[in-house]
Amino acid sequence: MFGRLIGKAVFIAIILGAAFFGTGLLGFALAHALVTAFGVAVAYAIAGGALLAIALVLLAFLTLFRPRKPPPGELTKVLLAALAKETPWLAIIGASLASAAKMFLNRNKSTQ
Repeated sequence: MFGRLIGKAVFIAIILGAAFFGTGLLGFALAHALVTAFGVAVAYAIAGGALLAIALVLLAFLTLFRPRKPPPGELTKVLLAALAKETPWLAIIGASLASAAKMFLNRNKSTQ
């Protein structure tokens, strides 16, 4: 079990390292090709801007096409609303119990 986990971690580290150095080498190659036309500083600025634009476009696509989260269950809300019309004191007790249960169930989850 730990062998597979360690193997996956090493594989992910290799992929991240290859992506990091590959992006750097692509930027350096682009800058080197542009040095004769624009000069050193402008060539590095153009290469960095191009790589930054690619990263921002990919980030925008990832955030725009993320699957939607399903809406929370409406059954509890409907039952509490019907109960509130009949007996308000029971609705207050039910709402407090529901909120306590929600706090108990979500105590180890992140807010994102």
